Amino acid sequence: MDLKHSPEKRFHQASCADCLRGWYAGPQGRRVREALGREIRQRRPLHFGDSLLELAPVELVHGEWARMAWILRIGSEQAPLRTEIDRLPLSGKSFECVVLAHAGHLTEDVEPLVMEAARVLAPEGYLFLLDTTACADSGQSRWSPALPAGLWRRQYLRRLESAGLRVRRQQALSVLPAGLPGSWLRLLGRGDVLAAPWLPLLGSCVLTIAQRRETIPLTPRARWRRARMPVRAAGSSQWA
Repeated sequence: MDLKHSPEKRFHQASCADCLRGWYAGPQGRRVREALGREIRQRRPLHFGDSLLELAPVELVHGEWARMAWILRIGSEQAPLRTEIDRLPLSGKSFECVVLAHAGHLTEDVEPLVMEAARVLAPEGYLFLLDTTACADSGQSRWSPALPAGLWRRQYLRRLESAGLRVRRQQALSVLPAGLPGSWLRLLGRGDVLAAPWLPLLGSCVLTIAQRRETIPLTPRARWRRARMPVRAAGSSQWA
């Protein structure tokens, strides 16, 4: 179903996108986006022939991060594919990297969206789940409370595990409140970078990195056996 059949969702996404676009233009949002890019390049370097899926109200993934890989964006106004966010018309296990950012602003029920992101993730692929308290008042989503993002990461742990993903790391990218003036964010930026890894439960922006691990059946290791020489019934060797 296209979004034109649900105008209330389209209006909600547009208001969230405007708020998030302004936040990412500020000093705190720029640092968060740079940190996300570093993690993607380190965890899952993309090469020619690979594919990346971005599910976000705004465009986050920079073309330089993916190099020659194919990028598909869903959720933003500039996305080439308009579809219901929790029913993606994509084949399973087809993307080496999936970026799911601000899921609470995309839909009221996050769990089906996480399940869809896990379904299209290729074996050994990575899912980058980004959550922040920025623009929490722009929507009525029950998954976007005005609390530190780190305080509700257990909910996402359960969702990811139920989707067959293995959480590799959870880290806070920022602990400063998103509503601080830009002058304060620039002044406290260096301290925010140093303190965020040590205060994950107080993080206002938390990144969860999960991986799809395929279970490969292992064949039993063949035991080394000493070759025995055939022996005749009389007890002497055939070469005797």
